[in-house]
Amino acid sequence: MSLRLTCGTKPNGLSVKTVGVGIDTVFLGDYEISLKDFLFAAHYVLTNTNLEEGDPRLQFVESVRTMQVVKGYPVVVGGEGQETKRLRTEDRPVTNV
Repeated sequence: MSLRLTCGTKPNGLSVKTVGVGIDTVFLGDYEISLKDFLFAAHYVLTNTNLEEGDPRLQFVESVRTMQVVKGYPVVVGGEGQETKRLRTEDRPVTNV
């Protein structure tokens, strides 16, 4: 599954993707970024500058804050179904407005 970035990202059509179980890599276009580096980059973007009125970072942080751990997607390993968990939120992390 992938997510097409459509809120002003250049080049147009760039997407982000994760693959498989035990995800430790984020694919951003043709780049492979370790999950830890991706999260360090997100932290940097969230904390490196002053907030502005209507700053989308506040909506993103609230969305993350309210996430819940829920039953994960089905995974079969060695013919056996595995119990998995994932994070879920009802909110969009940011709006296009």
